[in-house]
Amino acid sequence: MGMYHATYFAYGIHVTIDIHAWEEAERIDAELPRDRCPDVGHLSAGDYDCDMLFLVTKATEVALGKFEHVTPNTTTAEQLADWNRQLAEAAAALGYGRITEPGWLIVPDLS
Repeated sequence: MGMYHATYFAYGIHVTIDIHAWEEAERIDAELPRDRCPDVGHLSAGDYDCDMLFLVTKATEVALGKFEHVTPNTTTAEQLADWNRQLAEAAAALGYGRITEPGWLIVPDLS
């Protein structure tokens, strides 16, 4: 069995959960209020069998041996404020109490 390496650059929040990220991702897909949080999705990534869970609004995958040119300063203050509102609303609707402040994340993934 081979291993897959990638890195993600995303805007969002880390969510601390007590179950596997893939199990929680299924719940998010079913319960996320898409009408109030249209830009919010989820990202599961991390160390092999210990993926972390993130609610994200923008995510770019960077494959091993590749690079991406990302310029977060092209996102307007109004867009960031709207993303922050959507992330907070999504976290509250999903019942998350332990979240981080929204920000630009770099998440390595090994699977």
